[in-house]
Amino acid sequence: MFRNTLLTTFRLFFKYKAYSFTNVIGLAAGLATCIIIFLYVQYEMSFDRFHRNAEQVYRLEVKWTGPDLESHWAASTGNIIPSVTQRYPEIEASVKFYYTPRESVIRYKDNIFRESRIVFGDSTFFDVFTFPLVTGNKDEVLSGPGKVVLTEKTAERYFGNEDPLGKSLRSEERSYVVTGIVKDVPENSHFHFDMLISLDELRSRWPTLDDEGPTSFYSYVRVQNEETAQSLKTKMDENIWEVLGYTVSGDSTNIPEGYQAEILMNRITNIHLKGHAEKELESNGRIQYIYIFSIVAMFVLLIACINYMNLATARSATRGKEIGVKKVLGANRVGIFNQFMVESFLLSLIGMITALLMVEIALPYFNDFTGLSLELQIFSNISLFILILATWIVVGFLSGSYPALFLSRFNPLKVLFATSFSTGVGNSALYLRRGLVVFQFGISVFLIIGVITVYKQLQFIQNKSLGFNKEQVLVVPYAGRMDHEKVEVFKNEIALNPEVISASGLNSIPGVRIHILPYRFPDLAEENPEQFEEGDDYVGMRSLSSDLDIFQTLGFEIIDGNDFSGLSPEEAKKGFILNEAAVKEFGIENPVGKRIEYIWGLDEPLQGHVIGVVKNFHYASLHTDVESLVIFYNTGFNRYLAIRLQSDDLPSCLSKLEQSWTKNFPNTPFDHFFLDAKYDNQYKTETNMASIILFFTLLAILIACLGLFGLASYITEQRTKEIGIRKVLGASIITIIKTLSLEFIILVIIANILAWLPAWYYLNQWLDGFTFRTGLSWWLFVMSGIISLLIALFIVGLQSYRAGRMNPVQSIKAE
Repeated sequence: MFRNTLLTTFRLFFKYKAYSFTNVIGLAAGLATCIIIFLYVQYEMSFDRFHRNAEQVYRLEVKWTGPDLESHWAASTGNIIPSVTQRYPEIEASVKFYYTPRESVIRYKDNIFRESRIVFGDSTFFDVFTFPLVTGNKDEVLSGPGKVVLTEKTAERYFGNEDPLGKSLRSEERSYVVTGIVKDVPENSHFHFDMLISLDELRSRWPTLDDEGPTSFYSYVRVQNEETAQSLKTKMDENIWEVLGYTVSGDSTNIPEGYQAEILMNRITNIHLKGHAEKELESNGRIQYIYIFSIVAMFVLLIACINYMNLATARSATRGKEIGVKKVLGANRVGIFNQFMVESFLLSLIGMITALLMVEIALPYFNDFTGLSLELQIFSNISLFILILATWIVVGFLSGSYPALFLSRFNPLKVLFATSFSTGVGNSALYLRRGLVVFQFGISVFLIIGVITVYKQLQFIQNKSLGFNKEQVLVVPYAGRMDHEKVEVFKNEIALNPEVISASGLNSIPGVRIHILPYRFPDLAEENPEQFEEGDDYVGMRSLSSDLDIFQTLGFEIIDGNDFSGLSPEEAKKGFILNEAAVKEFGIENPVGKRIEYIWGLDEPLQGHVIGVVKNFHYASLHTDVESLVIFYNTGFNRYLAIRLQSDDLPSCLSKLEQSWTKNFPNTPFDHFFLDAKYDNQYKTETNMASIILFFTLLAILIACLGLFGLASYITEQRTKEIGIRKVLGASIITIIKTLSLEFIILVIIANILAWLPAWYYLNQWLDGFTFRTGLSWWLFVMSGIISLLIALFIVGLQSYRAGRMNPVQSIKAE
């Protein structure tokens, strides 16, 4: 019996080749889309789960709230880990580490490299993070100063085939003995390193490292379970001022009045998708995009399945006489039901196999596009295997159940004597197919509006005035402790090059986090004593240090006062430039000439005055507002050299700059990047998302078109006689096209109306994630309607035109 069912299925498959091909390819495309997005989502959700006991490891983050203040930092002060470890025995292991912001020049014999991914970690580092050590004892490799652990790739760079253990690497002033080799940090880690140096090395140079100080450390604890974590958080919050070091031996006079603090415990498996605090270690993903991609996958798969079911029910209606004959010959409902279910499951299986072939072909291109390394490993990826198996079962059952149940219950006499089986079908199948067309086109319209909105926002970002000129700016990162006199020599030397307009050193660049430092406005404190209480009149502002040429190099605009041009270094040291946001936030009237004090890192405040106001510029992404910022002269903090170029031959220009750099810094490799690429990299996630959604939207539209094509073919076939009679009575081809297209036009219009409201709501939610955003214009919805109508008219019109061209005599004879 089963053998006969299979043979019948294959005969039908080859008899209706066009139908079968359309159905299988449409289903396969939807399944392939779902699988690729599943692999992507699975990768994004896998971050840090490779650690043993990952669900028990938490990062401690401090959140402050107070008058006109709310701050949440991923980093913490150096005293947090010693404080909580000593107080709370439920902490099984703890670690803090310091991620150095500067590049360092490291050498071994003649091998010299710039290193930007250096971490200084506690000796307990491998008790909390289970990065696998290839060689070395985890309890000893970071115990004591002067020790370094290298990743496998880093060890190969320096030592080749030599055994690295016991060898010494040297920076500008220090030597480090290699005590261990660790496997390369996986891509799906929320932080990466190439060198792991003992934090005891910093302790030997920084005696107050474990005391309250700068917020520069990343603190992690491991506890037994989530319940313990909640209990620990409650205890820490109850004793927050003692934990933070503000209350010492019962003295609570240091507690900042009007402020509240809280320690957040962020599980490391949540950091990549939900960690967006100040001073994150790396650029993280966004959980919202996981939701978006999951919805897109579901939509595309739904369209494919609906398309498949639509064509399956439409084609099944032409098999009425076959079912009637089988029933007359003794077939029962169970046998007919089984026939349709086997056909459905077999076609679904073929579609799934085709989908897997599509994924295998498409994945390398997808990986190149996204920079990932996803792999289709069905049998080693249990979740993927279950998804594929479950999808096949669900699609096979849903697509086969309706025709199987519907057709198996028909009276054979009514079917055999009906002039057309559709006469006996009634309106239920017709309404179902109409509903499915509306649903799948509604999804397509939603995705069309989404793609246009995302690209509109990206265009808004790219075209919005940033308040500075990021084009043609080459950035050379400093490495280690640069000799600033030599930097000036290098600047003066390249200034002779006509392709160099100007150059400036600075401590940060737009697109890279700018630090917050404390300042005091004595004049404001005297004018508004009620606003600034005595001893509590310091304010935090983003701080950009530079040399004298920053305004010429980056194109900032002064709107009041002057910049550093024409000032000597001694004069510039006492001059500070505020942005518009600072003037507005602190209510400074006539800011030029106001006294200002800078204290960070100094025993005595540096007293100066405001010499100018710079127009607000977007030093961070458009996700955030422009905060208060001060620009001051200090070459000691600089970490980058920005060089504005005007060159038609960049390779030649870069070669000249490298030659000059090597002459002045022979032991420091030349490295560079362009400011526009670095700044635009902030929107890499959005750009990738837009392109991926565009691809899958086009795929969804293609699948919907396949379904519409198949359904239009079926309806045209059912109305062949009607078309012939109309032609005999004098109807033109245009009239026939109008008649056949009207129903589909109405369905597509309904689909648009149903899609517009959810599209407006959810896309507004997405745009709200940008402080600076475009709007949802009415023409987006009109355009989506026009696009969907044109697609429907083209497909249905093509089929109608072919039907209208038929000889009416043959049309009327058609049975």
